[in-house]
Amino acid sequence: MVDRGISKSDEYSVAYMDSLKETLDDGQTENSEKTPNIIFLQLESFFDPNLVQDVTFTENPVPNYDKMKEEYSNGFLSVPCFGAGTANTEFEVQTGINLDDFGPGEYPYKTVLKERTCETICYDLKPYGYTTQAMHDNRASFYGRNEVFSQFGFDYFTSMELMNIQEYTSNGWAKDKILTGELLKALKGTENKDYIYTISVQGHGGYPTEPSMEEQKIQVTDGYKSESEKNATQYYTNQIYEMDLFLKELTEALTKYKDESGEDVILVCYGDHLPTLYFEEEDLQNKNQYQTQYFVWNTMDLPVVKEDIEAYQLSSRIMEKLRINEGEINSYHQANKQEAIDHNEKYLEDLQVLGYDMFYGDNYFNGGENVYTATNLKYGVENVSINNVYRDQSDNDYLIIKGKDFTKYSAVYINDEKVDSEFLDENTLRVGIEKVTEDINVVVKQSYKGKLILQTSNSIIYTAAEDESLPAPVDNDESEQQTPSPTEDDLAGMIEEQVQSGNK
Repeated sequence: MVDRGISKSDEYSVAYMDSLKETLDDGQTENSEKTPNIIFLQLESFFDPNLVQDVTFTENPVPNYDKMKEEYSNGFLSVPCFGAGTANTEFEVQTGINLDDFGPGEYPYKTVLKERTCETICYDLKPYGYTTQAMHDNRASFYGRNEVFSQFGFDYFTSMELMNIQEYTSNGWAKDKILTGELLKALKGTENKDYIYTISVQGHGGYPTEPSMEEQKIQVTDGYKSESEKNATQYYTNQIYEMDLFLKELTEALTKYKDESGEDVILVCYGDHLPTLYFEEEDLQNKNQYQTQYFVWNTMDLPVVKEDIEAYQLSSRIMEKLRINEGEINSYHQANKQEAIDHNEKYLEDLQVLGYDMFYGDNYFNGGENVYTATNLKYGVENVSINNVYRDQSDNDYLIIKGKDFTKYSAVYINDEKVDSEFLDENTLRVGIEKVTEDINVVVKQSYKGKLILQTSNSIIYTAAEDESLPAPVDNDESEQQTPSPTEDDLAGMIEEQVQSGNK
């Protein structure tokens, strides 16, 4: 508990930081004018199941991923966690800082980043006119991202509370196919080029050990020691198969977007960590439980490079392709690329010094001040809105709220008090209410169980006069009335609350 943060190096001083800065200044190259849209897609627990030796399937679960590896830059990605710890892989990818320099088991999202901003790819891209967005098909508050992403320099954050998610896995996680439409909406919703950091959840554990009641395209045919092991592996593999189909759908949609808009796109895909299944390190072809895989799809015909790298080097590799060397950490990785390849110890030592200076030191590198200002984070590029409020013509006991961008997380407030409501579709909500004798103010707010209000709509006044003209109630057969959408058990949210409270 005491060993948190980055240790101070004996060499840390103004003079040492100045000398380090000079070496980076000497290595600067002229920046490119290329500014494509950049999408990072962090795929939950994604890797190629074929890497597990002796396990066989009725067909290849990842044919589209295999095609990406043939045509685009790719390799193994060394990540700081196994089986869990998504936020720490995010931290390395976005900041370029080595998590090994922090205390054992530390989550910077929950410690230093609650109070401190730092260099991220967001801040490095802002001088080039980028709008920076984050996207996650889970709760905005998971891992405290609603606070951290402001520190990271994001302008917008679209989470599941703002998505009309239709399909979930059997253990309650959103299926990633929802992200295709959301990413296109994000690209089209801003005038500038976009950097969008996207976090998926479909491959999330736990993996059920009982036989699935759902149809499963991929069957495990060999390499398992028990039925429970087979069931868990088969469930996971079928989620990966669907995620692989999502990659195909997404790249096709982005290709069409490029053709229509003329804007290039770079899509960087990688797994955050390996799944917690029944295999050991020696069962893997690459013999490393801390390696996932990545590829860099693009519409720019970038040179194809096969390279195994660290998660904290990934962003700088992408920026290097665009000749963008803004930022101390980004430029440090680019200037010392060969040292990193050679596993030079000084490369890691100086990276630790830079991390200490930025998070815990005196910001000597930037003249004694933290140059990164937290953003006023906005939720979603489009805001929920109400167009009309009127009585349900088939049942006078209800008010109908019409608008746009409603989700199952839309909550109706009447005169500032939350009331029970039903989500019918993305344009329609329904509220049970008796005869209105005085004017009421109706507002819709987007939140998860009212814990964090992400958006608030415009208000609509429904008047008592409108109720005076109501026709007599019609006694319709129950089967003829409009049926609200079913309420789904929020299993993912329940799992998350258990994890946050420390329960196993």
